[in-house]
Amino acid sequence: MNLNDRIRARHFAPLALLLLAGFSTGCAGDPPSCFGSACEKEEAQNNPPEPTPEPEELQNDDPTDDQAKGPTGSLDKGNTFEHPGDLDGETRDVFDILQQRAEEGPPEVRTRLHSCQKVSVASLRNILTQLGVDLDREAGGGEPPSAGQLLAGGGNALGTSNYGARASESLVWTAAGAAKMFDIYVQAAPEIIANLPNQAICQEVEGTPGPALFDEEGTCNKDAISCMIGTAATDAHVAICNSAVLSASDLEKGKSIAVAAILSAAHSCD
Repeated sequence: MNLNDRIRARHFAPLALLLLAGFSTGCAGDPPSCFGSACEKEEAQNNPPEPTPEPEELQNDDPTDDQAKGPTGSLDKGNTFEHPGDLDGETRDVFDILQQRAEEGPPEVRTRLHSCQKVSVASLRNILTQLGVDLDREAGGGEPPSAGQLLAGGGNALGTSNYGARASESLVWTAAGAAKMFDIYVQAAPEIIANLPNQAICQEVEGTPGPALFDEEGTCNKDAISCMIGTAATDAHVAICNSAVLSASDLEKGKSIAVAAILSAAHSCD
């Protein structure tokens, strides 16, 4: 063997061994159909990864599909909210409700008692006038505006009509309107306290003074409160009135606050 043959044998001998090894492997089984990255892609397509199981609470979001839980409609007590018959959680007796309706009067009167429409400016003027307030009185120098002046200057807050803008009076309560009405009642309270017994609406016999709102100690009178708000006063009205008087720093200021609070609540569905 010459030199060239030796060189060829040295280079091709390893290649021959690899071919023999591959041939022997192919005989033992099927010949490989792919090599390298091609095999990885083929294996991924033939054997996709198993999906990750979802948590139990996410497997079914629709409770109507879970028949094992039983009924989920309005007949299921665990699926409904039980509304109490009254604010204290107790159901009122039907005869108690019937008695209340009889005391409040016929439907045309009762619906007005439970109405929440804003008091119109014209109605507010009539209320103050019937309670003995002089809306034409002007405050002196250094004094706060009178009730009539507050009413005349508070048209925007009270939602009065604007004829120039072709806008009618507002029928809906606003925070500004409620606050302005309370201010008017506070300024009108001293006149109401002083003049209410002499008003025709509070006199059982014409010419005979009606009950005073407060006695000498500042205790509220239930009959006078009924006359002032136009409906039968309750013990709660008297309690609120007395509480406002006692909580104030001054007796006269407490009386004014009490009158304004009761009138504001009576004319704003509170």
